[in-house]
Amino acid sequence: MDWQTRMNRAINYIEENLTESINLEAAAQLAGFSIWEFQRMFSFVAGNSLGEYIRGRRLDFAANDIQTGDVKVIDIALRYGYDSPAAFSRAFNRQFGVSPSLARRDGIKLKPFPKITFQTYSEEGIDSVKTKNDMHFYSERGYYVVENAPIYYTPDMEKTVAWFRDILGWYGDTVVENEGGYGCVFDYPGELIVSGLVPFRGIHLFKGEPSKDVVGFIRISGLEKFRQFVLENGWHQISEIELKSWGASECRITTIDGCILRFFETIAAQ
Repeated sequence: MDWQTRMNRAINYIEENLTESINLEAAAQLAGFSIWEFQRMFSFVAGNSLGEYIRGRRLDFAANDIQTGDVKVIDIALRYGYDSPAAFSRAFNRQFGVSPSLARRDGIKLKPFPKITFQTYSEEGIDSVKTKNDMHFYSERGYYVVENAPIYYTPDMEKTVAWFRDILGWYGDTVVENEGGYGCVFDYPGELIVSGLVPFRGIHLFKGEPSKDVVGFIRISGLEKFRQFVLENGWHQISEIELKSWGASECRITTIDGCILRFFETIAAQ
């Protein structure tokens, strides 16, 4: 059974227990991971935490109950794990931008929070690349990118892609050698499709002269783990972590091309 099928089994278990206390250990076992691996894997693939996903799905179900039935709001709040109507109303408003009472009274169309599914592209040779299927490799990094989309120029794309793979632990086998040369590197396996939830979290690569300056300002979760991971991979051109006045911690890494990538983590996310 492949890892996508196992992850879908875990998601189905969560879906079936949204009105109950969800046993994360049971979900992780269905996915074939430890609890830590399962939560980390989910986070860097989906772009939000497992807790955020569960909360979003519960509120999505609650919204449907509110708009299609006549059950009291307080009873719906209790059904989906909220101790008080006030706490439920705050969470509902954060997700949908309106109160539960307005959603029911005015029948406002609410933005859905869809169930996540895991699929793969069918590509020739895809199984030959170990890092595409060995999901433990990615979960062991201890960090994931939250958002990112810079452009990076390099004279030797294969060498640069190998650096991202070997030092940062990124998926780096998506180079397309065409006129001028173009490719991408991602912090997650490039063949993953996660329905409607994953923003572009990679770096666009073009052949050209490196700028030797800051080429990326990348928000991640797990900055200390990231720095430790890089050092353990034998790359020491990375700064200490500094606390910034604008509410984040940051470190800088000099790449194989002499370019600088700035990685930061907001204080609230730590």
